[in-house]
Amino acid sequence: MADLPRPALSAESISAQLDQTNVIAVVESHVEKLKFLRSLIGQRVVEQKSTRSADGAQSHRFVLFIVDDNASVEEYTAELENDDFTVGAYTVALHTSNINQWPSVLYNDIVVVPANMLLDSLMDGNVKLSQAHLIVISDAQRIILMNISHPILRIMTDFYARILDGPRVFATVTSAPERWASLDLTRLEIAFRAQSFFLATKAANSWYGPLEVVVEYDKYIPQESDSELNSKVRDVDPGSLLLRTKHFRTARRVLHELGLLAVDLYWRHVLDELCGSTTAEDVDAVRQKLSQLRGCLPNRTLVASRSSSACNVSPKLARLLEILSAYEEQGPGFRGIVFSRDRGVARILAELLSSPHAGLPFIRPLAFYLGESHEANHELELCRAFEEGRHNLLVLTRCNEDVEIPQASAIISYDLFEDHLTYAYFHARSKGRHSHLIHMVERGNNEQRRMLNHVETVDADLRGWIAGFAQGENNAIPPKTLYTSLDPRFNDEDEGEHREYILDPVTSARLHKPDAEAAFYRFVATFEQQAVWNQGTSSITLEEIDSGNVNGRYRCTVTPPKSTGIPDVVGPFCATKIQAKREALYRACQECIRLGYMDYRHFPQLPWCSDDPHSPAGGSLQEVQTANTSTGTHGYPRKSPDFWANSPKYPVSTLYPTVVVPDSLAGESHAPVVILTRAPLPQIPNFLLFFAGARATAHFYKGVPFQISPVQLQALRGYTNRVVRSLTNKPFDCRAESLLCFFAPLAPSWQPLSGAPGFLGPQLRVGEHIPWDSVQLTADYFAVPLWSNLTSLDDSARDAVVQDRNVEFTMRHFLVKVRHDLTPLSKVDDSPREAEYPNFLEYCKARRKDFEGLEDEKQPMIEVSAVPGVLNNLHPMSAPQTPPAKAPLKYLIPELTYKFTIPASTFRTLWLIPSIMTRIDSYLLVKELDAKLFHLSIHEQQLLVALSTRAAWTESNYERLEFLGDAFLKVIASNFLYVTMPNAGEGALHNARQSIIGNKILHDCAMRVGICPYIQHKRFVPKLWQPPHTPGAPSTGAQSQQQDQSHTAGKGGDDVDEDVEMADAESSEGNGAKGKQKRSKKQRQMDGQNTLWMGDKIVADVVEAILAAAFLSGGHEVALRAAKRLQIPLPNVAQWTDFARIAAEHPTAQHAHPSVVDLRLDTVEAVQTIVGAIFSRPALLAQALTHGSAFGGTEGASYERLEFIGDAVLDFLVARHIFERHPHLSPGGLTLLKGAMVSNRALAAFCVHAGLHRHLVLASDQLANAIAKYVEALEARRSREYELATRENRLPGQYWLDLPMEPPKCLSDVVESVIGALYVCDSFFEVGVGRFFDAVFKPFMDAHVRLQTLSANPKVTLLELLQAEGCQQHAVIKIPQDRQNAPVHMEVHIHGQVVASATDLSAAIATRKVSLAALDALTNDPELLARICDCGSGESKKQHQQQPSVKSDEVMQDEEAEAAEVEEAMEAIEEGEL
Repeated sequence: MADLPRPALSAESISAQLDQTNVIAVVESHVEKLKFLRSLIGQRVVEQKSTRSADGAQSHRFVLFIVDDNASVEEYTAELENDDFTVGAYTVALHTSNINQWPSVLYNDIVVVPANMLLDSLMDGNVKLSQAHLIVISDAQRIILMNISHPILRIMTDFYARILDGPRVFATVTSAPERWASLDLTRLEIAFRAQSFFLATKAANSWYGPLEVVVEYDKYIPQESDSELNSKVRDVDPGSLLLRTKHFRTARRVLHELGLLAVDLYWRHVLDELCGSTTAEDVDAVRQKLSQLRGCLPNRTLVASRSSSACNVSPKLARLLEILSAYEEQGPGFRGIVFSRDRGVARILAELLSSPHAGLPFIRPLAFYLGESHEANHELELCRAFEEGRHNLLVLTRCNEDVEIPQASAIISYDLFEDHLTYAYFHARSKGRHSHLIHMVERGNNEQRRMLNHVETVDADLRGWIAGFAQGENNAIPPKTLYTSLDPRFNDEDEGEHREYILDPVTSARLHKPDAEAAFYRFVATFEQQAVWNQGTSSITLEEIDSGNVNGRYRCTVTPPKSTGIPDVVGPFCATKIQAKREALYRACQECIRLGYMDYRHFPQLPWCSDDPHSPAGGSLQEVQTANTSTGTHGYPRKSPDFWANSPKYPVSTLYPTVVVPDSLAGESHAPVVILTRAPLPQIPNFLLFFAGARATAHFYKGVPFQISPVQLQALRGYTNRVVRSLTNKPFDCRAESLLCFFAPLAPSWQPLSGAPGFLGPQLRVGEHIPWDSVQLTADYFAVPLWSNLTSLDDSARDAVVQDRNVEFTMRHFLVKVRHDLTPLSKVDDSPREAEYPNFLEYCKARRKDFEGLEDEKQPMIEVSAVPGVLNNLHPMSAPQTPPAKAPLKYLIPELTYKFTIPASTFRTLWLIPSIMTRIDSYLLVKELDAKLFHLSIHEQQLLVALSTRAAWTESNYERLEFLGDAFLKVIASNFLYVTMPNAGEGALHNARQSIIGNKILHDCAMRVGICPYIQHKRFVPKLWQPPHTPGAPSTGAQSQQQDQSHTAGKGGDDVDEDVEMADAESSEGNGAKGKQKRSKKQRQMDGQNTLWMGDKIVADVVEAILAAAFLSGGHEVALRAAKRLQIPLPNVAQWTDFARIAAEHPTAQHAHPSVVDLRLDTVEAVQTIVGAIFSRPALLAQALTHGSAFGGTEGASYERLEFIGDAVLDFLVARHIFERHPHLSPGGLTLLKGAMVSNRALAAFCVHAGLHRHLVLASDQLANAIAKYVEALEARRSREYELATRENRLPGQYWLDLPMEPPKCLSDVVESVIGALYVCDSFFEVGVGRFFDAVFKPFMDAHVRLQTLSANPKVTLLELLQAEGCQQHAVIKIPQDRQNAPVHMEVHIHGQVVASATDLSAAIATRKVSLAALDALTNDPELLARICDCGSGESKKQHQQQPSVKSDEVMQDEEAEAAEVEEAMEAIEEGEL
């Protein structure tokens, strides 16, 4: 500790220093910090209370505990709670209240408050720093990392510095001990007027990691000629008889990483291997050509000088040679390790480094690679060779990062790895502070800068774990902040094909043994966050036991979280530690996956590459079709979930249960049903189902897998076939081996455990609750007689489904009740079917074939209701089909009735199964896409909505999200162009922005990425449903033709005529053959199930919706990462701070133009008072207030560029505000509201309201006069509107809409430019802008802009809203009255339903009232339009063709008259005549 720049003191000594001066304490971990703070604060609180007792006149003073962000308030409040003092939290809810809420928390001993809220409160005068006796600033290390002015720094300079005798300040900085020597605290010491000290602990002296160095290299762009060899090789074997895609993929990586010479070496090795292999005779010709090509390969020598035209290595490799040459002075003691991502690159790299032309004679490299089942002797020999110096440089891949190699003096990360576990292994392989950890980073590559920053920025707990890990403490599970990337460690195509692995059925990912450690850590971290019970402690214990076992003496034991119920997993004895640890962790993962605890979230994922047919996204671009009718419509192959394709790989003898428990739907009980899958189904979130206006939530519970006997398997097969046959009323027979899931009932003894919704552990053993006798009965018989001498009729009728004939495919009915008051000899009036007959018995004699009479003519009757056909229950408009014209059956004679072998409560749940399985398929696709492309960064419910179009006809679609995503995309595009085009004007920026946010660009991005097949665009058609089964599974009946369409028949078809016609048009293209049989509509529907016909704009809208889903899931950074993964053109932007970083490289993008006008100090202060924020660069404010006329025709900087970015920021803030404020408002309503709030008229009125117009700098008398006239007229109209609103007892409306003049555009422009200037001043963060928006802009707009005030005529607003929603059947109708001079009665009709009505003596007033009532109804009932309008689904078009229009000629004439009367009445109101 002697090398530290500041003293290292004990906790007691630092506390004593606080009596003399402000203190900054540097601590090593979060745990140490909390321990120290509790002791220090407790001591200070006791001292304060003692002082108050001695001087009763002294007012209460508290500890002001300042945290960095809002999310930390609750965490620190809970951590600081103690019996000795009280803790209060100043939360967002208190801060956003309309009144000062500080008095409600000041009575506490400690008040925890975020820095930004404290700054706001100080500026508003709601609290004073002098009220505190101690100010504690937690996590001050975050201030060091920020380039922008942090709120805490502003608090210290603007408020604390003005206090003569202020409270003491105690700040903590959390940093790893090995970084203490280089820690620069000067900035904090000046700002806090403090001295800094290091908290001396035992751990602080225990470990110093390697000295980390970042080395930059130039970007390498291969020339076109550099790829000629790849093309020649491909031409020799165009049919891929010997060469595979993996060869060319590796060749591309070798070229980019190492250069042209490396490609020659790579192909030389590949061709040697292929030419020497034995293959079939049909490839001999190809082998001969490859051999000839091998002989023609040039023999180049390595030239690393970048100044030479003959240089044949990449700049990255040349930089590595320079790095290694610096270690020559270490002589024989040098040991180095180079980590590369790819094994193929590693092998060639080692060979190049050993070349005599590399200039490294002291380097003896070796490409070190050990497979999963390597021999221990080989590992020991390699390690011994490295230790002895026979090889002093190892080139490794991450697959072997855990091998216990002797420590090295140089660890070189040739490729960057965004993985804390790999980072920990780097430390473990180093010699601590006497070694180097070198990160090679491409110069100017912000993505690599982000990765490096993420890896190196670790919290204290993780830093402590890494220190222990590096010193051999491998037992402890890392903290949950450990980040392990989803990139697989074992990803070599040529090595992974035949290795042992665990398959993830959801994403088809493979978990190899080298990946088991990272996967297990991910599982423990997520399980700790989601576990309901106390999870206990997980650990990994490695033992060395001299047991005489021939396999070795090392054994590892893995302890999973206790609440999983999984016992300790003990691995086998192995010869090396790496083998023992890998085997035990791999077995632990196997067990956790088998029990359903680990799933797709924990598996590594292959890189997403749409142009590679072997990648997760590959192979889809070649299958896209273009419609004949429109070049803007394309057909995309429909994606099926990988889950069902992978299910046949699992044995059918073990089944994984998922219990479905729907709530009561339409007042009827639903029994639980279990879905038994062959592969472990991931947790399915609860979702809503609909029927006839009612809704119910389907709950899902996972259980432990269980094995079944062959007899039970056949019973399940028969039961599942019976369920499908009864639901579809058509033949279906599938073998057990072909079914991918089974359905089964559960006995009443099964109950979900309380307190653990959704996910249950081993306590839920579903297999024990399956009534196998009932399953077998249903498998053998579809029905049994209801009437029996063995049981009473009431018992038989309980929970029964019945049918009136003993045939399988017939109508079924729910048995409502036994009617003891009726007999077959009774006559009833409520059953039209028997109305023509004297009684039920006579009806049977007349209508029933081969009727032989009844044994008991006095038996009671049973009352029944028909079982509806299977429906699409995924949309609120789900309703039974049109009832048949003939009279329904209501009563049955028990003796002639048969009881269905599935109980009614169970059958009601099974009746929902087609819709449930369809939604499960949707979730499986969403989970798959989220894991593969977005690495689990988007909430799956949000992503599902983003991928669902209106044509899918589900509860939610993407339209609301698209509204928000469009605004967010506009912001990031504007940011990017503002900083990368520093000299461009507003027009050029607008044009450039279209090249980023245009629909064609977004559609092309979606095509390249390959998300189109995942879009939910097909409406579920129940009549086409079948359960998931393997392709070609034998079945019988009319639907056998469709069973080969997909391995998953549990996907709905789309009954939209446009899709069917599109598919039919494509299939008949170029078909001139005559006499070909025309396909039926059903055949066309089934053929079209695998193709999604979508317009390009729909695809572009989905991209924007995904951005919104990402933003709602994780804010700006997650949404920006999603944009990058969607390949939206934002080059070299990897994180939000990159906008400011790029702007710093172009000073004119971040600072004002040198010719900007100078503002007076009082102008700056006045504008800062208006916006409630400080402009850190006043010159930007000057530019924002300067109109182009101010320069009198000379060159100067006006507000145009700032207006461009301010327009985008304001657009997004408004969109986000109304999206959050109106969570159920339709997209059309959101668009109308946003358009009203950001219109030129509204912004001009706000400009005048805020007073910004007074500070506008211009030199045009004509424009100044126009502004003055507008302001005068606007103020007059405002006063008039407020008086009228007061008189009519209503809120004021948009008074600016009634002005006859257009406002000068500069008024709206200056609002946007001021916002843009504040945004740029805050380094493109919404710190000041958000404050201005929340405090000034939002209250003004909310007070005036509502749906009811969007137009002076509410009817116009109503019709615009319905038109924006795509509704085509609506009208405002005047109802004819029977008598003269009667009040006018108006109604709003939507699809024939009355949604609002109003009556008044004046038709104009009645029209206004009914329109306002309809707007209220649409605003307050979010699902009103969804329930009654299906214009977007395509159904209304057909219905509209069959029904007469709602608007008759008479109604249309009435509407025209009403419109004229409304206008006249409104004019009269304005003129004061009414």
